[in-house]
Amino acid sequence: MTEKGLDAEVHKRILIGILIDIFKEFGGKIAFKGGTCASLFYDLPRLSLDLDFDLFDSFKKTDHSALRAVFGRHAAIKGFREKRFTTFFLLDYEKGAPNIKIEFNKRVWANNSYKTIWFLGVDMRIADEATILTNKIIALTDRRMPVARDLFDAYYFLKLGFPLNEKLIRERTGRTLKEYLALLGPFIERTYTPRNILHGLGDVLDTKQKTWAKKEMKKEVQKEIEKLIATV
Repeated sequence: MTEKGLDAEVHKRILIGILIDIFKEFGGKIAFKGGTCASLFYDLPRLSLDLDFDLFDSFKKTDHSALRAVFGRHAAIKGFREKRFTTFFLLDYEKGAPNIKIEFNKRVWANNSYKTIWFLGVDMRIADEATILTNKIIALTDRRMPVARDLFDAYYFLKLGFPLNEKLIRERTGRTLKEYLALLGPFIERTYTPRNILHGLGDVLDTKQKTWAKKEMKKEVQKEIEKLIATV
């Protein structure tokens, strides 16, 4: 976090402005996913700082130019990387405020599913409930370094009763739903500790949420996983 810190309302307004303009320009090529998608459309009770998309048709050079023009209406482009599986931009909209990461994922899983919504006058394709939860559950074991927001988000989606996509679990992990859930509880137990339980969460939760996360989050997620195992 920078010296000025985060003004949540300003940051959210910038994110929404960029999101709308991206869909106006590239709506047929992309779907919205990730934490900001969940915050805006599934009432995830935490702040999310970035924008994440699945990309269905590769960007051309002209598309990169159009993207830069879109971003330039809202922020300065501080960084850009074209990687094997992602196209990445880093934006700086105000000195001292957090940067915005915008990532377009080129590796789209065949069993992801989406729905179309109408938001501020724009049609948007977004990840559906099962895709949001399933990819979040898999992220718990898939990251090189544990990120506690995965636990926080998984708990929230599980408590809402979001379904899991068994085909997506098999596609991404090579395991059945029962096999994956069986390894998930022990993985959480040994991976998340008092030292890292707020990693990636400190700047996006309020004080009450942080207290709950430190004391209760890990065991509450494990309870929800145990409930799922009992139904498989």
